[in-house]
Amino acid sequence: MPNPNDGLIAAYGNTINKLAPAGDTMTGPLTCLSTLSVAGPVAVSGGTNTSGSAAVLTPTFANGTASRLSDTSRDYIVYLAVTVSGTATSVAIGPTSTPANTVQPSSSVTAGQVIMFRLPAGWWVLWAGTTTTVSALAIGC
Repeated sequence: MPNPNDGLIAAYGNTINKLAPAGDTMTGPLTCLSTLSVAGPVAVSGGTNTSGSAAVLTPTFANGTASRLSDTSRDYIVYLAVTVSGTATSVAIGPTSTPANTVQPSSSVTAGQVIMFRLPAGWWVLWAGTTTTVSALAIGC
């Protein structure tokens, strides 16, 4: 067993007890059983960058009318940007044309405010507001 004070990596299973000075590399999963402190840069690789293929939609949601995105095959992060302030503004989503999951409870909103939520594939959006207008952007995830 390596001496934990000699600067070597002492690995037991997937748990690292001590990391050596700069330049050492660990491959495989890392499990931290308490606090992990890192002094200096950390490079992490892995996964797949899908940012170039993320779908972007600019839907038009009518005030008081439930509707779906044109692409019902994937989840989207939806941004509703308030363009004109209003009152009694609410947002609900759901799997049917009568959305019952409240995202934004009825309240006053101001121009510049953004209401953001994740919309599951094929779900409906219903927003309503008195004198409120919004513009929408949906980014696939």
